Amino acid sequence: MIDTYLLKQEKGGTAIVFLFIMSMLGALAVGALQVTSLNLESSKEHRKGKQAFYAAEVGLDLATNAIIQSFENLSFYTTTADNGGDQDGFVTVSNYRGHDVKYKITNPESRYLYETVQGNSILTHYAYTYDIEANSTSLTDKSKETLREKIRILETPLVQWFVFYGGDGTNDSDLEITPGPGMTTWGRIHSNGDIWLRAGCSGSLRFQNFDPNGGTPISAPHSITAGGIIRNWHKGQNAVACTSPRIKTTNTSLLWEDDVAISTILDLESEESTFNDFVFINEPIIQAPGNTQFQRGGFYELRAADPNRADVDGIQIIGQGNPGAGTNIVVSRPTPNTDVTTLIANGETSPGNNYSGPMPIIRETTGVLNDCREDDAVDTTDIDLYALELWYEEYLADPANGSGALAGSGFLVYASRSPNAAFDNTADPMQAIRLMQIGAGSAAQLSDETTFASDNPIYIDGDFNTVSTQGAAIIGDAINLLGKNWNDTKNCGGGMPDAGATGSTQNQVRAALFGGYSPTTSPGGTYGGGLHNYMRYHEDWDDVFSDFKGSMIGLWVSQQATGNWCQHGDCYEPPDREYGWDTRFGDPDFWPPFIPSIFGVERLGFLE
Repeated sequence: MIDTYLLKQEKGGTAIVFLFIMSMLGALAVGALQVTSLNLESSKEHRKGKQAFYAAEVGLDLATNAIIQSFENLSFYTTTADNGGDQDGFVTVSNYRGHDVKYKITNPESRYLYETVQGNSILTHYAYTYDIEANSTSLTDKSKETLREKIRILETPLVQWFVFYGGDGTNDSDLEITPGPGMTTWGRIHSNGDIWLRAGCSGSLRFQNFDPNGGTPISAPHSITAGGIIRNWHKGQNAVACTSPRIKTTNTSLLWEDDVAISTILDLESEESTFNDFVFINEPIIQAPGNTQFQRGGFYELRAADPNRADVDGIQIIGQGNPGAGTNIVVSRPTPNTDVTTLIANGETSPGNNYSGPMPIIRETTGVLNDCREDDAVDTTDIDLYALELWYEEYLADPANGSGALAGSGFLVYASRSPNAAFDNTADPMQAIRLMQIGAGSAAQLSDETTFASDNPIYIDGDFNTVSTQGAAIIGDAINLLGKNWNDTKNCGGGMPDAGATGSTQNQVRAALFGGYSPTTSPGGTYGGGLHNYMRYHEDWDDVFSDFKGSMIGLWVSQQATGNWCQHGDCYEPPDREYGWDTRFGDPDFWPPFIPSIFGVERLGFLE
């Protein structure tokens, strides 16, 4: 018989255990709900924090872009932290995806020189270090973030290349070196497109080392880099070379026992090893300046009148043009945009004080020069740079102008015959600038490092910068070369004048040339002339030497001098070319001011 008391007692115990278990399950459920809620809150806060972090990162990117953009526009260097921000130096971007974003830029270090290794050689840069601080504050809650970063901008003057062709990597970027006469050269060579090499059947094409003293160490080790591939034939004619171009593959000597022939097509990166870091293909495209900076109203015209740098002297020359009236000349000192037109015309440094150097300094001509490639007569503004710089020195030293001296880092001279930036130079005659020794007592000489820029075609008449050579750059729509025997009587249809006697050297140029060029339209299409006609000839140079040391930089297709390449007849006969990189451009003290450059960014440190 079951004891009813024990049964009741057992039922009561079971109920207590059940209630206890239920309370435990309830507590666990509440805890789980609380944990879920906390996780949701934590996830929500994490998401808010991430949003604030990403917004602050945008601030860093905006600051970096602001710095890079100023350098891409070739703005002068400044150590100020004034970026148009508030009194604390911050620039604010309101309501970026629900956040106010602020950034500040400071320059903790002055400009300094910095070296990097490229292939088998070293590049020198101007380096600028910046500290960036960016913060973001949510407009809807209390989340915020602060980030700090240090970056380095590398400004790399293009004078460190013997040849550099920019562009976007398409057909117009292609570099052709396909001379008829033999050619031996040295220095860095780069094209954003393909490179076409072809040795002429009458001579060899060689890329070698060079040292001005003929010894070691080699001061100009060479290299060839291409954004595309390298072909060993003539782009305009699809003709295979008679002999293969050869590339030296060591820096140990100037001898040729260790050179290697270019194969028919170099298109596999594995083939680069054959050339021991002297040849690279399929390289990244290098962004470089375009011609807008040299047009009327652009960077170079404005800086010539006011360099915004105390160490640079500026001279701006705006010629007659078509249409136009007269020549206007301004200088940057003693104050920017000082008009000196009358002084130079009268040969004075101040009213009543005569200039003692060669005259005339500048003159205008009308249709005296005939360019058979352009099939046009040419109006020129003739400029004697040596006489101009001598005049400027005397002008500064004149007590009426403050008894000053040259600023120290060279000249920026801008000249144009274009009435405005949209000028296409299709009028007859063509408008151009000619650099030459005009008056008695002048010389192929400069007073200091000089950058000469124009939007027009430029003609170099005779030797340039060969006496006490200074670092110099010449920038124009196209670069033309006239021999020392040149005269203005050449007529298209009447044959070519002789550049000089057989075996003579009739032109010596020492400068970095930044000019437009004529690309071959397509493989097998209209031939552009190639690098060997980057400097355009207009005489019979057969068996006469053209001696060039410097850089040849092609950053745009010529916009004004657009005539197709032509040879024989009225155009030209090719010279024996003695072309090579001027090793002095390896020294930053030799660089002229405001030299066109490429730019890169290095990120040095990051702090959250």
